[in-house]
Amino acid sequence: MPDKDISSLVKRYQQAHESGKNPYFDADEFSDLAEYFDSIDELDTAREIIDAGLAIHPGNTPLLIKKAKLAVYDSEYELALELLDSSSEYDFDLYLLKIECYLQLEQYQDAFKLSEELLEKEEDEPLDNVLAELGFLHVEADCFKEAVLYLQESLKYNPENIEVLSDLAYAHEMLGDFDAAIDTTNKILDIEPYTYEAWVNLGKLYSLKEQFEKAIDAFDFALTINDADSNVLKLKAHCLSLADRTGEAIEIFNDLLLADPEDTSIHFLLAECYESLEMYDEALSCLQKYEDIEGETSELLSKQAYLYLGKGDYKKALAIVEKGLLDNPYSLDLNMIAGEIEFQREEYKEAELYYLSIYSQNKENFQLLDRLAMVYIKEEDYQQAAFYTEKLLELDPNNLAVKQRLALLYFELGDEVEFNVLLDQFTDKELLSLFELIYTPQSSAYFDRDMLLAYLNKAREARTLFKNLRY
Repeated sequence: MPDKDISSLVKRYQQAHESGKNPYFDADEFSDLAEYFDSIDELDTAREIIDAGLAIHPGNTPLLIKKAKLAVYDSEYELALELLDSSSEYDFDLYLLKIECYLQLEQYQDAFKLSEELLEKEEDEPLDNVLAELGFLHVEADCFKEAVLYLQESLKYNPENIEVLSDLAYAHEMLGDFDAAIDTTNKILDIEPYTYEAWVNLGKLYSLKEQFEKAIDAFDFALTINDADSNVLKLKAHCLSLADRTGEAIEIFNDLLLADPEDTSIHFLLAECYESLEMYDEALSCLQKYEDIEGETSELLSKQAYLYLGKGDYKKALAIVEKGLLDNPYSLDLNMIAGEIEFQREEYKEAELYYLSIYSQNKENFQLLDRLAMVYIKEEDYQQAAFYTEKLLELDPNNLAVKQRLALLYFELGDEVEFNVLLDQFTDKELLSLFELIYTPQSSAYFDRDMLLAYLNKAREARTLFKNLRY
């Protein structure tokens, strides 16, 4: 809102509206009224005022922009463009709004062209602000690579703009460049050391990199600024559990439950802590409290079944899974647990059926492909085992354990061509690691490819080729 008292203007409008008269105001007054009612979230009134203003002042740019902004708010981007195209004059806000529409409609060439025009034509706004606005619009449209370019350029002119740094950190995070996001967030903290949101985001970024001790430190700094934020306490406790400081995590979760016994998310997190300590009964007790509040859910049944599996109570675990599968027959979690139960019971054909029932919908699920490969190894169907292991390697080409397994499968199948092609991809260190699966040499100096093949043949003849494959 402009820094002026428009109470008399609002009163005039309300009196005219109540009397059923069509109020007359100049274009600026209509604009001020619309902005006022927008600011107090009376959007329907703002729309009526804008339409009334345009009826009297057709083509007025500020009113058109306000009407287009409301259309954008309703995700009616094409309507917004129609409104804005009716104005031929240059206006900074108008251009930004059109660029936003083009980006949201994925008409990127038009958005790029208009952005270039904006940078050429704009004379009143500082260049760093123009670039920052363009960066923000690209962030909102999930065009993060372009957003980074605009935001970095803006920072060249104003390197201490915290809003731009925040947008830049977010864009880096969305691109998966956590190191750059951390570096940018630290720049915010260099400028404003007590920026609460930055400390929280820094903790989240370190947790994404699995640097849990650094994440804990960042959350601690955030908590010195605001020690009452239960969400940050949860994040800290979760990182403590992942950093093998489970006792400290349990203490925080229990304190949080004292403050809010109905917070079911804490019951779940606490159950995970007890599970990591193999305190299955305590974990199940936490889940029971969750169920008392939320009722039975598929996620709850999966967790309960997994805990009973951890206890070695296959009968109870399978009963829970089968109950859940009645309502959710294609649940990934429930079928995976059912398969694992049967696998541990050495009922490999049953495990295979559970895994295959969900394969068509989860063809790129690493864990599922891994379990299918292991089932077929147990069944000595090495052709099928190789098929699923190849898919694992496509998902993670640098996974040494997968490469080792596939090499042994090719060797067992007698597929010399594929075996040698794969072996050529092994570094010397990886090849030695494969060799050491079946033989521990007295010295690495004794290692060579011919020796590896000789011992592989010996292992195959003894039927011990897969004894060291983990499952």
